[in-house]
Amino acid sequence: GAIREFIEATTPYKACDAVDNDASAIHKAVENRCELMLLHLTAPLHDSLVTVSVLRSKLPDVKIVGFSTLEVDLENLVSLATGFDAILTSQDGLSKLVVTLKALMPST
Repeated sequence: GAIREFIEATTPYKACDAVDNDASAIHKAVENRCELMLLHLTAPLHDSLVTVSVLRSKLPDVKIVGFSTLEVDLENLVSLATGFDAILTSQDGLSKLVVTLKALMPST
């Protein structure tokens, strides 16, 4: 909720509601024809990679930003998960999230 509120307060983008699991995220993204997904990377990491693959097959133009609070090898993750448009960690901070969103999304 806090990240969604921050995005809406600092960018021109309308954020979809948060969901509790990957299946709900896929359903909500397809139902709402989302243009952007902020996907929390969870353990096991394989689940998040499957979610990205399914999202790409259903919404090929969606922008997907992975966000991780896990300590992961991001370089290795990016090479494995080509479906992500960007991957950020909690250490990157919200300002980098805004910069990334503005770079990925068309101006409105």
